[in-house]
Amino acid sequence: MIIVGAGGAGLSAAVTAKDLGVKNVLVLEKMPVIGGNTLRCASAFNAADPDRQKALPMTETLKEAVVKAINEKPVSEEHAKLMADVKAKYEAYLKSGSKTLFDCPEWHALQTYNGGDKVGQIPLIRQYSNNVLDTLHWMQSKGSPVMDRVSQGAGALWQRTHQLDAPAGLGLIDPLYQAAVKQGVNFKLGMRVQDLILNDKGRVIGVTATDKVGNKYEFTSKDGVILATGGYSQNKEMRQKSAPHLTSEMVSTNQPGATGDGIIIATRHGADTTGMNYVQVYPLATPGTGALQGRARKMSGLDDVIDVNKNGERFVKEDARRDEFVAAIKKQPGGVVYDINDSSIVKPLNSFNEDVETLVSIGRIYKADSLADLAKQLGMPADKLEATVAEFNKMVEAKKDPKFGRKLFDRPIVKPPFYATPRAPSIHHTMGGLQISTNAQVLDKNGKPIPGLYAAGEVTGGIHGSNRLGGNATADVLTFGRIAAKSAVAHK
Repeated sequence: MIIVGAGGAGLSAAVTAKDLGVKNVLVLEKMPVIGGNTLRCASAFNAADPDRQKALPMTETLKEAVVKAINEKPVSEEHAKLMADVKAKYEAYLKSGSKTLFDCPEWHALQTYNGGDKVGQIPLIRQYSNNVLDTLHWMQSKGSPVMDRVSQGAGALWQRTHQLDAPAGLGLIDPLYQAAVKQGVNFKLGMRVQDLILNDKGRVIGVTATDKVGNKYEFTSKDGVILATGGYSQNKEMRQKSAPHLTSEMVSTNQPGATGDGIIIATRHGADTTGMNYVQVYPLATPGTGALQGRARKMSGLDDVIDVNKNGERFVKEDARRDEFVAAIKKQPGGVVYDINDSSIVKPLNSFNEDVETLVSIGRIYKADSLADLAKQLGMPADKLEATVAEFNKMVEAKKDPKFGRKLFDRPIVKPPFYATPRAPSIHHTMGGLQISTNAQVLDKNGKPIPGLYAAGEVTGGIHGSNRLGGNATADVLTFGRIAAKSAVAHK
């Protein structure tokens, strides 16, 4: 089996193939390191997980969100069926008398579909949400240190975001890489795939590639080819063609290898694409660089955080969709905002293994024993910031946000020292890509599978619609990496 790309999807596919008994598994990666974007991520992983979510309460505000979603007018028969499935699960939940957070794969799927403006493909979304908890358990079996606390990541819309007790995405990538090496997966780094090889019957049987000094190679396999090459956030020409409003000077959170190679190669052979005009901007990245790192809080969730502008005022519900959050930030002075949180969610090292005190000393994070002093450092009115935090703390107690409609509340911001982290939008995820079947087969423009060709991860489209929910990406790439490998084995 040939797998192109050594990020989360590629490694997931490689290890799954070995688990299924595939003798020869070759992973080709053009970059000099493995990991792709998954290695850079904050390891936010969405899954309905009853065992871990039982610690979370179901508030009236959250109930209203479910009721609203299951009673709106459906846009298709598939949508109506998904709503009906959620309604049945929700009614059973109410009948049980449970007070803990309601969740299930169907509700996860419906929120993913609605959050993507109802342009995602429900069969793909269901396949994702139905298999994602199994993927999480599988990752744990490989050694991923999944933390027990479940939160709601930025733009996730529900408290089903898991996080790993490891820097960035290392807790996802390293266990898979170690398992792959132990099981005999062959890796060739610095090897850029240039094209597919097809036999006389039109079946994909391999790839051509070049190494970093220009030597040419051909690799063939009877088990087919899985494309796991990532998206195109770093291909400025490609992303501007797809989304003209994303100007060339805009920075990205992505690793430099995310240049759309798999999409370019597959479409050369008749592969169809979907949603190529959907490119997501992440709201809370590091100003200037666009990196995800540099924050004070340990968790990726926003449960205990508010965001304020340069006037010390909240301007949006922090649990909003990412596109809504970004649009609101762009209207603020300078296009920069600040994460405000207290010390209860700060550890010596943040989720990217950065020393928080070092970040404070170099001016990436602001720290003060009082909100007034913090405001002074930020150049904003102290009375405004103090009033904003006091107002939020009352909302936490009431579990209600009368100003912006925030639904997510955990702890108040009361424990000094207090922290402020500057944040600004950065290009983050390309929702469009190759059209695949629910079995991760790449489809042509007639909707028929291209024999021997599979794809998983950000190289594909159709799952996230026009707006990806935060925490759905790592869960998607790892889940469909497994599905692609199983499908390739079944169809060889």
